[in-house]
Amino acid sequence: MRSCPRTIGVLSLLGAVLAVASTALGQGTIAYVRPETPISFGPLPGFDYRSVDLNGDGTRDFVIDTSLLMTVLLVGEDSNRFLGSVNWDGGVFVLPLIAGSSITPLTPAESVWRQRGAVSACAWPFGCVGPWLGQTAYAGVEFRIGEGLHYGWMQIEHFESSNAGRVLDWAYETRPGVPILAGAVPEPSTWALLAGGGVLMAWFRRRRNARRG
Repeated sequence: MRSCPRTIGVLSLLGAVLAVASTALGQGTIAYVRPETPISFGPLPGFDYRSVDLNGDGTRDFVIDTSLLMTVLLVGEDSNRFLGSVNWDGGVFVLPLIAGSSITPLTPAESVWRQRGAVSACAWPFGCVGPWLGQTAYAGVEFRIGEGLHYGWMQIEHFESSNAGRVLDWAYETRPGVPILAGAVPEPSTWALLAGGGVLMAWFRRRRNARRG
């Protein structure tokens, strides 16, 4: 029973750590947006433009354009850019990233920052080509807020056999020049639990060592 006060003490400490961690990390530096209705594009050719305003300031940051021969283009406004890969004929496809990929000013091997490139290229009756077909992946983006360059991602779902798809959500680092991981969102509760779990593990380790003398 003598250990009861110690147990109560460590649980109180754990609660305090969780509260502090939740408050601190809840402020976060990642802004995340999931529109109530995904931004759809395609599938028919024509003058079809879909604007994406990443930070909600009323300025169009990127455009998804399906007006050219059923090809889906991602276009950065002003000096905004995305991570792309250069194909065999010198054209650029938007690079589909997996969750956890680093989006930084330094480009990964065989990738480039570009203002204009294809998500998919389709031509009737031959069909569509491109690395996004039937995929849901992340596009790494670089865009301006005021004078600062910010890094973020857009999650795009591209349908299997047409030039159609949806922008599901996006996020960006609110600090200029700071990298972000594809798919990263603010999750204070997760980090708080990790921090609190670390405190609890350290306490049990000290108790074990004390018993061993």
